[in-house]
Amino acid sequence: MVETRSSRSRTPTRRRMSTNKNPPIKSSSIPLINKPLVPSGGADLGGGGSPADSDLPNYALLIVLYTLQGIPMGLSATIPLLIQQRFSTIAKAAATAAAATSTVTSPETAAALQSIDTSTTTLYNAQAMFALCSWPFSLKLLWAPLVDAVFSKVIGRRKSWLLPTQFIAGGLMYMGAGFVSDQVVVPASIANSVDDSNNLDVEKLINLPFDIRGVTAFFFVLYLMLATQDIAVDGWALTMLKKENRGKGPVCNSIGQNIGTLLSYTGFLALNDETLSKSVRSWFGLPAFGSDGTRSLVSLESFLRICGFAMCAVTVTVGLFKSEVNPVIDSSLSSDSDDDAELDASEIGIKETYRRLYSVTKLPTVRMLVLVLLTYRFPTALSDNAKFLKALDYGLDKATVALLAPTIILPLGIFVPIFATRIWKGSPLKQFLFGYKMRVTVVALMDVLMILTVKYYKDSNPGLLWATLIISTALQTAASSLQFNAQMTFFASRVDRNIGGSYMTLLNTFANLGGTWPASPVLYMMGRFTNPAFDAYFPLQGLLSVLGLGWLATMSKEVNWLGGSKEAEWVTKLPKSRPANDDIEGGSAKKSLRRTRSVGRGRNKNGKSA
Repeated sequence: MVETRSSRSRTPTRRRMSTNKNPPIKSSSIPLINKPLVPSGGADLGGGGSPADSDLPNYALLIVLYTLQGIPMGLSATIPLLIQQRFSTIAKAAATAAAATSTVTSPETAAALQSIDTSTTTLYNAQAMFALCSWPFSLKLLWAPLVDAVFSKVIGRRKSWLLPTQFIAGGLMYMGAGFVSDQVVVPASIANSVDDSNNLDVEKLINLPFDIRGVTAFFFVLYLMLATQDIAVDGWALTMLKKENRGKGPVCNSIGQNIGTLLSYTGFLALNDETLSKSVRSWFGLPAFGSDGTRSLVSLESFLRICGFAMCAVTVTVGLFKSEVNPVIDSSLSSDSDDDAELDASEIGIKETYRRLYSVTKLPTVRMLVLVLLTYRFPTALSDNAKFLKALDYGLDKATVALLAPTIILPLGIFVPIFATRIWKGSPLKQFLFGYKMRVTVVALMDVLMILTVKYYKDSNPGLLWATLIISTALQTAASSLQFNAQMTFFASRVDRNIGGSYMTLLNTFANLGGTWPASPVLYMMGRFTNPAFDAYFPLQGLLSVLGLGWLATMSKEVNWLGGSKEAEWVTKLPKSRPANDDIEGGSAKKSLRRTRSVGRGRNKNGKSA
């Protein structure tokens, strides 16, 4: 499942609080358009007036750039499903070949077939390793000030980072498509003959490669490039859009990432599904098999190449036809909105940016919030990361899993926060605790019932299967959306306005880490304790639910204390003034004192928008 991975980091650039956007899509949630983070009317990109209309090309460009971010995220969510399918297919093919080994092959071949490792331990160890690939989005705070402060004036502040990162990401997808496909996809000569020993290519089966470290490194670099691109696009949105339209940047982000993820997750899995592809080929009179012998309409290799080419094409277009305006200083442009402005790394310097961030971590309220963010996701990690993998083990089709994203997850992800803000208005952390109680009780219970239904009633009772599948997915999505919406609302209500962008980035970084780190250890435990006679999922789910109840018993009081804290307890008391020239570090940042506060407003001396 696409989960949208938890809340996203923000670039420490100058911006109003309403422009903070939502997190990247991960394996169990879809980015949401949250009411507290989008100004009134923000969902309407047209805005109904000429200022908004003049920004329509910029809206379109931002949506395209954010769509590029969503594509690798969606693809990385398909890889665990393909790995699960690979192990299942190879196990069946090895059993078929082994049954005929004594009469048609040598003893050496028989021994080689027996040595093929399709154990559950190896499978979930591979899943645990691949889960590490998304860490760059959780850690981008470490280099965000560098992206803000160092750039080429000739190329442009944002394009200096956007162009190379997109070229690298696009080139990697295009050139590395064959490698990734070889590691996670079973060749057609084996997949089409799993039950036919006469046509099964035993030699190829024995020598199938599986370099999960290489695949993880491939997607890690993709995430690294797109995390850096995200920093640049976030900052560019502030100067690309007119001041009155700037609050709609997060809407462009949500739309773009949803499009990219749905295309590369639901879209790819649908086009790659053999049953659906067979129907489409029949409707249009196409051959039953593709040129490579596969039944699917689109292979992983061809899809990666198409996406890589598209990313490079967009990058060339942006590089040639979209320019940036470098603002210059003009003290007369200081406006009455100056109190809302924030300083970014290009103005205060990299060292000063990190110093301010460190000052935030010394606040008692922030330290308690960080403890909450880093611990609450561990008891829910099995539902977030392994539920559908286990369902696939028991025969659930991956195309069925993919269909849940547009039909259940996306609608609930949008509408649940709207109703939640009316019910828990002014009390986001009460909403947070309610959602958490759901996740460690009824959601965990329904996950177990759904998996048992897949195991025992998948073929005999499809109605029961669909009922438990829908209810399980809907409850998890609703609970996740309640918590995510509450979390972002609370962040926005507490951060110090003087360093709001950097402050929000820091909190979102810890929120991302809290959702990222539990995946690998939980998947490792799944593989470590599962064997043919014992399924570790069910006792592990029970243990994690007990841990979740224990977390509620020990941490609810602290969460309520945070909810009742005063705004003054979150203020760093740092001066808003700029440091002296000598304190500013990094290439172009040394000259940033000569720039106007209009950097954050996106206007030059003539008042024109970038």
